[in-house]
Amino acid sequence: MTEKARIIKGVGGLYAAEIMGCGKACGEIINCRAKGSFRRDGIKPLPGDIIEFERQKDGTGFITSICERKNSLIRPASANIDLILFVVAAARPDPDLFLIDKMLAVASHNGIDVLMIVNKTDVDPQRARELCELYSLSGYDTVQFSAEFADDYAEKTQYIRDAVRGKVCFFAGASGVGKSSTINAVFPEFKLSLETGDLSEKIQRGKHTTRKTELFKLCEDSYIADTPGFSMLEIAQYNMIPKDCLTGAFPDLEKHSFSCRYTDCTHVCEDGCGVISAIEDGVVARSRHDSYKLLFEELKNKNEWD
Repeated sequence: MTEKARIIKGVGGLYAAEIMGCGKACGEIINCRAKGSFRRDGIKPLPGDIIEFERQKDGTGFITSICERKNSLIRPASANIDLILFVVAAARPDPDLFLIDKMLAVASHNGIDVLMIVNKTDVDPQRARELCELYSLSGYDTVQFSAEFADDYAEKTQYIRDAVRGKVCFFAGASGVGKSSTINAVFPEFKLSLETGDLSEKIQRGKHTTRKTELFKLCEDSYIADTPGFSMLEIAQYNMIPKDCLTGAFPDLEKHSFSCRYTDCTHVCEDGCGVISAIEDGVVARSRHDSYKLLFEELKNKNEWD
């Protein structure tokens, strides 16, 4: 007899899963192993996956199938994500707009909603405001925050808490921006005790303190996860977007692409391009288009066998 569960953590081929349904076992955590054919077929169970499993005599579970995913990411390793909360820092480290835009493009391409949390506003309030204005203009939900002074951001804290209700949510961002500190500040009653690290003074990068993706249950059907910090190299290597789908991964650019003179417009530099006209009119942020062009060149030059 098979049962259903949601994977909340995976380490070394052993997966902790929360049993679903309405029986006595609902909410129970069971350790499972996956059948060998998954590895042979190149399938890896991910946190967030809904699985079917069979109970073994030793009390563990044996994963027999992974239910259809609505989305999945390789980095951070996760599946069935409703909302990604992208934490970016106003300073220390300085925000990398290309990295931010690439992260947002991956989310858009995979149909994942986004809430951008601009952290460390106490360090550089002006830069924090500029980032919020930039990405609000681009159509993203944004909120200014300071994990260091969370008590002064009670309204914003409640806004973030409301945003995750009833969803599977992943906190993500570059190393050192304060993902774990933000989670601990917004959800103190759960005492997640997520490991945090100081920023390296020399290189202005965070230490990689979160080493695995793990779901934490807030309430029924509500989960959050901290994810390992990642670099531009890792974003470039994983979660690649097909070149033909790139415009759709920039919703603020895509809505102006329908007025282009040519149907095969790349929206890079062509005459009569609706996107470029929108930039010149100040409707689309130039930095967003700069990121689009860099990504376009990256995808265009990528060999199919890479």
